[in-house]
Amino acid sequence: MRLARVEDAAAITVLARRVVRRWIMPHQPRAGVLALEEAFSVPVIRARLLAGQRFHLAYVDGVLAGVAAVRDDCHVFQLFVGTRYQGQGIGRRLWARLRRDCVRRAGTRVFTLNAALGAVPVYLRLGFVRDPRPRRRAGPVVSMPMLYRVVERS
Repeated sequence: MRLARVEDAAAITVLARRVVRRWIMPHQPRAGVLALEEAFSVPVIRARLLAGQRFHLAYVDGVLAGVAAVRDDCHVFQLFVGTRYQGQGIGRRLWARLRRDCVRRAGTRVFTLNAALGAVPVYLRLGFVRDPRPRRRAGPVVSMPMLYRVVERS
């Protein structure tokens, strides 16, 4: 695992688009599909990297297998594992790495994300809960707002 560099934008885009097309887009309205296509383009990923958003990458035998990305050290906006690598703990390890990084860097105590509806069970297993606060999410992508609270270990 390592942090992404700007030159990783194309590889991140390929992985993200494959996962999003397979698992997320089939459950989105047309406007949501268009928004996702735009969000997972090389220029957008490159701009996010240049803006300092942190992307953690997981490799298996030299192949990009997963990506986890965060903005403002608290909002997870990507956590994808390639279909052939799912079920091997890569997502859990990426989430743990991203979480530790944000807690160390910024003292983050609460993380948020907007989960694709089919991914809600995965995030529940990672310790997230549905966000009970009513809020309207801007944009056309259908998702479930979720929270993760960092628990102090004694």
